Amino acid sequence: MKKILIVGLDGLQMNQINHLQTPNLNKFKNNGFSFENHHSTFPTVTRSNAASIVTGVNPGTHGIVGNTMVFRDYDSEIILPVFYSEMLDLYNRTGEILLVPSLSEILSDNGLSFMVLNSGSSGNAIIQNTAIIKNKQTTLHRDINLDKNEYSNLPDSIHEWPEQNIPDYNSTNHIINILSDLEEDNLSDVSIIWFDEPDKSQHNFGLNVEESNKALKHVDNLFGKIIEFLDQNSLDPTIMLVSDHGYSRITEVVDIQKELQANFPGYLFAENGGSFLVYTKKDQIFDPILIHEIISKPWAGPIIAGSNKISINGIHNYDLFAQSGKRNPDLFVSMNWEKLHNLKNIEGQVYSTSLKKGLGNHGSVSPQEIHNSLVIGGKEIKVNQGTFLPSSNIDILPTILTLLDIGIPKHLEGRVLFECLDNNSSNINDEFDKLNFPLTTRLHNGEYIQNIHLSIYKNFKYLDFASVEK
Repeated sequence: MKKILIVGLDGLQMNQINHLQTPNLNKFKNNGFSFENHHSTFPTVTRSNAASIVTGVNPGTHGIVGNTMVFRDYDSEIILPVFYSEMLDLYNRTGEILLVPSLSEILSDNGLSFMVLNSGSSGNAIIQNTAIIKNKQTTLHRDINLDKNEYSNLPDSIHEWPEQNIPDYNSTNHIINILSDLEEDNLSDVSIIWFDEPDKSQHNFGLNVEESNKALKHVDNLFGKIIEFLDQNSLDPTIMLVSDHGYSRITEVVDIQKELQANFPGYLFAENGGSFLVYTKKDQIFDPILIHEIISKPWAGPIIAGSNKISINGIHNYDLFAQSGKRNPDLFVSMNWEKLHNLKNIEGQVYSTSLKKGLGNHGSVSPQEIHNSLVIGGKEIKVNQGTFLPSSNIDILPTILTLLDIGIPKHLEGRVLFECLDNNSSNINDEFDKLNFPLTTRLHNGEYIQNIHLSIYKNFKYLDFASVEK
């Protein structure tokens, strides 16, 4: 039976894969197929993209639109963090976490096994395998307790997590310890191994600094150990090396509550690093004055209406590049960003709603945060090749299902990445369109020009970035 292994390095950028910093990742890239124009979904945060990877749809469709958000189907008056305990409560009250079937459910329906080993947040872990709530499939994470009797076939190490630190060497090492303790028949048909580095160190120390570079080198070494484990056990799965988002350096931290909440008490502002989500409270009618107030701030970047219920001149709608859904906020607001040049592995900087100036963050609609990593390798994958065709995290699930000979559900929004498949006999058209959609808002002191840049390939839309001119 074919096996597929997804290895996630949170926050990994493609330019961090090189022979000096990450020799094991670089070797894998040279022996596999690299997607040099890969995209995360917006907002460029972990939980939204973890959901996009396992559902094959954009956040508007799967319903996880941020790391923190308002679930109106749960409580329209509170901002909820996407962690395991909150998602369990959400499920118990509403009967759903994701709004569409995910990888774990599709595999269960087809009699296939699935396992998640995750050193990151509990929210990430539960999103990757929501079926664990129904005691289906397996998730190994420090905050998700498994019944020792039900999982007696697994090693005791799954219950004995070490203390987390920064850099998170302890948790990432423990993932490898668990993997090493597994018997061959414990390995699932599809597995996800997710490391919280280099993301955790880039948040806490910054980009391209000694501590973050050491953390990156550490997970590169662990990736090498995964390859050794597979070789020692004569396993040859298709491996997908992926990240959830890119990165920027923080230029300034903005207190959104202080900037907006005091003057607009009828709204909730859910902060997501390089972006925030705006929700009207119960009985509050959306007032366009709020948009003009946000536009006037130097830290404000592109503003995107969450649905066609809000139509404001000069503001794009989410439906331009993705399907809106019932959990969309009234507004997605990206913090303003700018490109940087001649700085190794630091491609841009962004205003942020959290952390400190000079550290790393993400969440915005900047190109350096939208563009992330994907390399696929294995016996059915082309060797030492790559493409600049646009791809996205939503394309991963349909490609997995194709490799497993499982039919692709009609609701999926991603495409199969046929260009990497060795047995694909059809000609791959390497042409795609790049479009810009400008809109102008006239203000009393000038103009606010917003541009959304999309790539279009075979009717599939990819959000490249959005920018503003004031």
